[in-house]
Amino acid sequence: MQQNAHYPFQVQQPNVFVMEYYKDTLWKGALIFLLCVLGGVFYLKSEKVSQDYSGFFIYGILVGLWLLLSSMHKRHLVINHARGCYQIYIKRQLWEEGPLHQIYVRLTAQMDGAHPLSLGLCPGLMPPPLPVAPQHMEFLGRRIARKLKLNYFDYLDVSTRHVIRHRPPLERDRDLQV
Repeated sequence: MQQNAHYPFQVQQPNVFVMEYYKDTLWKGALIFLLCVLGGVFYLKSEKVSQDYSGFFIYGILVGLWLLLSSMHKRHLVINHARGCYQIYIKRQLWEEGPLHQIYVRLTAQMDGAHPLSLGLCPGLMPPPLPVAPQHMEFLGRRIARKLKLNYFDYLDVSTRHVIRHRPPLERDRDLQV
C-alpha cells in the first residue's frame, strides 16, 4: 500500500482505476474437484463397498469442474470517473456496466470470531485479502474509498460514518433532462 496509493487498483489514466482479480470460487471449485477425484478413486479401489456412493463423487466432480471452469477467467473492474461509470470485463468482453453510485466500499461484520470485520467492494466484489487488524479496517476502507473517489458505508446500516460522494439522480432531475 505504500508503493501504490490506490491499492488494490492500478491507475490506468487519470481518474480511471483498474483492478484485476479472479472470482473466489476458483479455489473452492479446484478443492472440491480434487477432493472428489481422490475420494472417488479411493472409494472405487476399496473392497468394502456396502452401498453405492459413486453418484456422490461424480456429482462433486461435476460441481467442482463447473465452479473451476466458470471462475478461471480473470476479471477486470474498471472505475472510470471521466465517464461516470464502472465496467466489469470477463475474457475481455464487457459483462456489466453501471453508474458510480452503484459501486462502493463497505465495511461488513462477519459472524465468525476470527475476522469480525472485512471490506467489500461493490455488491459481491472482494479485493484481495488484506492482513489488517479489525481496529484499522475502518481507516483502510475509508482510505480506499477516498483514493478511488467512491462511496463508503460503515457496517451499520444507520451510521454517521457513511461517506456519500455519488448519488443516484432524483426523479425530478430525470424529468428536467427530458
